[in-house]
Amino acid sequence: MIAAAFSRVADRLLVADPGLVRLHTALRVALACLLTGIASIAWTVFRHQPITLAAPGILFAMVAPLFVRDARRPAWFGTLFCLYLCACVCFAAAGVLSRFPLAGDAGFLVVMFVGMLVQACGPRALGCAMLGVVCFYLGLYLHPSSLHLVQSLLLSAFGPTMVALVGRVIVPMRAAANFRLAIHTVTLRASRMLAAPSTVHLSALNEAALSLEEQLALLNPPDAETIRERIVEVEVAAGQRAFASARAHGNAQANVDALRHAIVRLKEIAHRSHARRRASTLSVGGVGARSAAHWFADLRTKLCWLPATRATTAAFLAMLIGHSLSPERWFWAVITTFVVFLGTRSRADTVYRGAQRLAGTLAGTLVSVLLVAPLHDSPVLLVAAMVLCVFGWAYYILSAYAPGVFFITVLVGLVYGELGFAMGPLVELRIEEVLVGCLVSFAVAILMMPLAATRHVETRLGAVLGALREVVRLAGSAAQTPETTPAMRRLDRTWHDLRIALKPLQTQRVVVWNPGVELATGSLLCCLHWARVLSDSSLRGASSEDVALNAADVGAVHVESIVARLDSLIARYNGGAAGSARGELDKRVSATTAVDIDPAKTPALAQLDGAVAQLFDRLTQPVAQTRSVFNWALRGRSA
Repeated sequence: MIAAAFSRVADRLLVADPGLVRLHTALRVALACLLTGIASIAWTVFRHQPITLAAPGILFAMVAPLFVRDARRPAWFGTLFCLYLCACVCFAAAGVLSRFPLAGDAGFLVVMFVGMLVQACGPRALGCAMLGVVCFYLGLYLHPSSLHLVQSLLLSAFGPTMVALVGRVIVPMRAAANFRLAIHTVTLRASRMLAAPSTVHLSALNEAALSLEEQLALLNPPDAETIRERIVEVEVAAGQRAFASARAHGNAQANVDALRHAIVRLKEIAHRSHARRRASTLSVGGVGARSAAHWFADLRTKLCWLPATRATTAAFLAMLIGHSLSPERWFWAVITTFVVFLGTRSRADTVYRGAQRLAGTLAGTLVSVLLVAPLHDSPVLLVAAMVLCVFGWAYYILSAYAPGVFFITVLVGLVYGELGFAMGPLVELRIEEVLVGCLVSFAVAILMMPLAATRHVETRLGAVLGALREVVRLAGSAAQTPETTPAMRRLDRTWHDLRIALKPLQTQRVVVWNPGVELATGSLLCCLHWARVLSDSSLRGASSEDVALNAADVGAVHVESIVARLDSLIARYNGGAAGSARGELDKRVSATTAVDIDPAKTPALAQLDGAVAQLFDRLTQPVAQTRSVFNWALRGRSA
């Protein structure tokens, strides 16, 4: 009985948190903060020093575990060292520049610009950006003396020490175990589709599959491609189950059997992979050393110049207005602009993030006011509440921004309340500064962000279609080329980018206005699946010469049909077609160049042709209907 109840609770946790990655990360953050606080604050009390000397170390322990994700031990410690070095340099620079207000403000803008510039360069760079901004702000706010600056830097060594103790000993990162849990999460979410097929459950399944893809990229096991194929097979079967149920036609039992079979196949590959890993050493990384020129070239392609310019402009305006409200708390407005613009690529993204920031701040300030007085005389309960807030912040901040902001706002309120600040004026000022930061961000986004949500999604969709066309061109040929695998990887990356672009649209409002967006997503998933099957170099068949020639002719017809439809859609979403894609289709079919087709790939080409035809039908609906999917943010509910 108890075991069954525990199993149900564990399954629900896995459904909410794929692989329990967020739970483990939040535990590391909370324990590292607690141990760092105990050690550093005990030192300040014993030496009769200001308790604020412990702030840099505690802040580092609160942020660093979110970004130390490397599976290999040397890379793990390398990331930790880079994060700590960046935090110390920024705190020391801010401590020195705090004596010169204008220089300190300018330095803060420079740090924000650099942080926004490197935001797309990986978890290590993003962690350095986050720590750099918050540590620079902390140095300006505390404006320590030279002696206190040295003492704070020395005490901050407790931060990486406790992060290493927690992350490597107390709650170590077991990549293989997390991988198995991620697979189990996918199968659990897919099983929910058997009992209650819906587009909501399908979106949850897609999120779990994306988390599993991240684990695959981290571990890089030998059977990674086979596992990816099984993942897509489950997603496609789940999509067929959901869409057949929504349209109330089709063989429901066949869809259920196909989904159940796909789940079993994914579980089997997970068990086989686990057995092989127990007998051999897990292959991690798999990336060789790259030349310095290649590294710099890759870095240049990832630098975000325009987002950095927008965020810095908004920060400068927020700094001017924030200074007029409070010379001591203006940084709340500036940091708001940083987090609102971080990771956003369109105006809708910015508005969505700003609304989350405001909602979390309002709720957090209310709760902090209610908790400060009852917990003031109970140190144990106060510490427990602070640790709980740190845990909640770390659990939600990278996946659900509004709850993460709520917990960090409550934590800030508890800290200031314990330090003796009057909560009423402090809460009022925090709301004003955050509101200023959000409004400035909205204004800058409208004036300086040319990419609307509609165009952003269409651009990403066009990139997916272009990558799919390239895979068909390379993989459909009888001559195997080394460019096929990189082309398939580019298709995977563009699909990931499209998912990120659609994230603000994954709300109930989209489903209310037009559920067809989910249907188009399912068709794309099906296209990706058959493209992966088509790109498999092991696909072979035995047939007579006459049959092979006939199959090659049939395959050439499928390639012509696929390429023609994709060309029409690419022109449509890249703005190159003035008319309807349907009106251009016949012209493109006749103009398509025939290629030498591998006869063994004809069945996969036939399946891909059908999936592309379905995608074409769903994306070439009347313009008014299609636009209602993408322009949801600009429309209001009718009374």
